[in-house]
Amino acid sequence: MKFFLVFFLALVCLFGCSHSSHRRTSSWFEKNDKIKVLSTTAMIDDLAREIGGEYIDHLALIVGEVDPHSYELVKGDDEKITFAHIVIGNGLNLEHGASLRYQLKQHRHVVYLGEEIQKRVPQNILTVDEALDPHVWMDISLWAEGIDPIVAALSLEDPTHAEHYLRNGEVLRQKMLQAHCEIQQEMSEVPATKRYLVTSHDAFHYFTRAYLKEESTWEDRCIAPEGLAPEGQLSCQDIQRVVDHLCQHKIAVVFPESNVSRDALKKITSSCTHQVRICTSPLYGDAMGMPGSGADNYLGMIRHNAKVLREEWKK
Repeated sequence: MKFFLVFFLALVCLFGCSHSSHRRTSSWFEKNDKIKVLSTTAMIDDLAREIGGEYIDHLALIVGEVDPHSYELVKGDDEKITFAHIVIGNGLNLEHGASLRYQLKQHRHVVYLGEEIQKRVPQNILTVDEALDPHVWMDISLWAEGIDPIVAALSLEDPTHAEHYLRNGEVLRQKMLQAHCEIQQEMSEVPATKRYLVTSHDAFHYFTRAYLKEESTWEDRCIAPEGLAPEGQLSCQDIQRVVDHLCQHKIAVVFPESNVSRDALKKITSSCTHQVRICTSPLYGDAMGMPGSGADNYLGMIRHNAKVLREEWKK
């Protein structure tokens, strides 16, 4: 009986999410006076929604537990891109799937938010193994640098409501910077000896620098078996490197990510000489949470990550 109840609830959830997504996509193609803003990721889409308000129709191209690094277009995606007045991508080589990259290059008005942020504060963009780290949204204060480029793009397309976009952008900026400071304070209350973050792939360098550092150091506080894009082949050296790190710092818990396989973390924990557990609550790195999860908006996603870390490190 319990099995059938769980199965029924899963079907309801699946149908509800699918129906909601279909409704959003259908409304996207309605002709009206609103600006059509297509974002490659949900994290970008959330900023566009806050800034554009009632004067835009917004849609995220890559939704759910999908890896944006290697995303390739599926049926209907090219129509969404073509129909958009503005397409906002992340850039910094996040969207390196060939079909998506090609379509973005063809569009008349594309904004690459990560690259716009890089122009504004180049000293704050990280590199990992000589590659640009695209996960800039993991630092709220850095992601807030993307507000002005969105305001500028919307105002260029729709000068009539430029003041509206500017005002919404300023309100959003204050909300984001306040959340940034609150999370910094909350994480500082966790003992420095506990603030060592091991995740599935290298998506948390910006988060670590912003929220987990001790004085000026942060580089040795995060590590992952997989690189910037969770699509490569793991080697024994990759596994051993993380195992050695866990043993050196006596780390007792590792954190899976919502859209990345846990196989690597399982291999790592089974290879440790001391007891290491895998956290039961996943972190959100490349994707936000499902509707109703509390992590289904950008700030909720980052707050969720901070809350999970605090609760696990207090055990």
